[in-house]
Amino acid sequence: MPPIQLSVFSETARLRQVVVHNPGPEVDLMVPGMMEKLLFDDILYGDLARHEHSQFRKVLARVADEVLDIQDLFIEALGEEGVKLAFIGDLQRLVGLPDDTCDLLRSLEPAQVARGVIGGVTWDDMPSHTRWEQEFDYRVRPIPNLLFMRDPAAVIGHGYSLSSMATWAREREPLILSYVFRHHPRLRHHADRNNWFDQVTPLIRGEIKAPVSMEGGDILVLSPKVLAVGCSERTQADAIHLLAENLRAHRAADETSFDHLLMVLMPRKRSAMHLDTIFTRVSEGECLVYPPYFLEGSPELLNVTSIDLRHGELRMGTQPSLLKAMKAVGIDLRPIFCGGRDPILQQREQWTDGANAFCLAPGVITSYSRNLATAEALDQAGYRVLAAKQVLADPGLDLLDGTKYLVQIEASELSRARGGPRCMTMPLSRDGS
Repeated sequence: MPPIQLSVFSETARLRQVVVHNPGPEVDLMVPGMMEKLLFDDILYGDLARHEHSQFRKVLARVADEVLDIQDLFIEALGEEGVKLAFIGDLQRLVGLPDDTCDLLRSLEPAQVARGVIGGVTWDDMPSHTRWEQEFDYRVRPIPNLLFMRDPAAVIGHGYSLSSMATWAREREPLILSYVFRHHPRLRHHADRNNWFDQVTPLIRGEIKAPVSMEGGDILVLSPKVLAVGCSERTQADAIHLLAENLRAHRAADETSFDHLLMVLMPRKRSAMHLDTIFTRVSEGECLVYPPYFLEGSPELLNVTSIDLRHGELRMGTQPSLLKAMKAVGIDLRPIFCGGRDPILQQREQWTDGANAFCLAPGVITSYSRNLATAEALDQAGYRVLAAKQVLADPGLDLLDGTKYLVQIEASELSRARGGPRCMTMPLSRDGS
C-alpha cells in the first residue's frame, strides 16, 4: 500500500482517508462499577453497538477512499520486534504496569498485544488472584473510549497533534497513536517536525511531570489559515498556547500555512466536554451550533481569544463570539440550530450529540437518527435527509452529486456512549492543500 500523506486543511473537504475503531471486547467487559472512572454513563450492548458502527463505517466508505481501524494500524506498527518491545517499555513507564504483566505482553504476538492493550488483559492466568482484590479486574484494564478516535490525536494540515488526555481513563490512547504515526509503514515517513504538539514523549522521558491537557475534539481546522480550539474541561489554555507557539514557529519556517488560532472559552461542563459537541461545520457556508453559546444576546455566549500567528511573537485579541471571530478572519458562516428553535429540544439533542455532525464532503454530513429536531432544521436549510439504510441499499446514489445530504445513523447504543459521528472519526486526509 502507498504511503499516507497527512493533509487536513478543512472540516468539509471531501474525505479521503479516515481512522475509526470498531467497539470490541473493551465495551463488552465493562461492568457498572467501572463506568464512572471510564467516563461512561451506561454500559453498552456490544453487539448492537458494533452493528451501528458497521453501518456508520459503510456510509463513510461511500465517499472515503479508505476507512481504517486504529487496531489494525497499531498491529502493523508493532510488526517489528524492537518496536513492540519499545512500546511495552514506554507503556510501563506511562501507566506503571508491573514487571510480570510486561513480561506477559512481551511474550505475545503484535495482534495479541494490541488486543490486550485495547481490550484488556484479565487475571485468569493467575489462580491465586481473588476477583474482589481489584476494583478493575484486569492485569491491563480496557480502554473503551478508543471508540472516539477524534480525541487522542488530530491531523492539522500536513502535521499532527498527539493529545494529552485530561483523564486517567484515556492516558494510554495517545501512546498508541504515537506509535502508529512514528512506526506504521505507511506513516513513518513523516518527520518529527510534523508533530505540532506532544506531551506524551517528554512525560515518558521524565522531562516533564505535569503535562497540560489537550484533546482532539476541541480542535477544528476551519481553513488552511484558521484553527478553532476549545478551551474546555478537557483542554487547558496553556496547552493551546503551546500549540499556537509551535505553529507560529513552523509558520515562520514555511512549514505550516496557519495564520490564526481562535481559542473558544467554554464552560466546564460534561455536556460541552469538547468544542465539537457544540459546534461543527457542515458546509462551506454553514455550521451546526448549540444556540445558547453562539447567539448574540445570550447570557451563555462564549467569548473568543484570537491568536495571531503571523509575527515574531503571539499576538492576542478578543472577540465576543466564535461567529464574529471567524468573520473577522474571512469565514462567514450561517448557523443552523441543533434542536431547532425549541430551547428544550436544543438541550436534549445537544446532549445526544445533535451538534456533533461529521462532514464527508461539502454539505454531505452524518448525524444520529434520534435527533429529529436537528434533522428538521437541516431539512429546512436544504439538506436531503436520508436514513443510512436507504443510502446503503441504493448503490446508484451518488453522495457527491452536488446535493446537500444528511445521512442519519442508527445509534441507540452508540449515542449512550456520549459521543457523536465526528467524535468517532480521525481524518488523515481530505481534498485540498
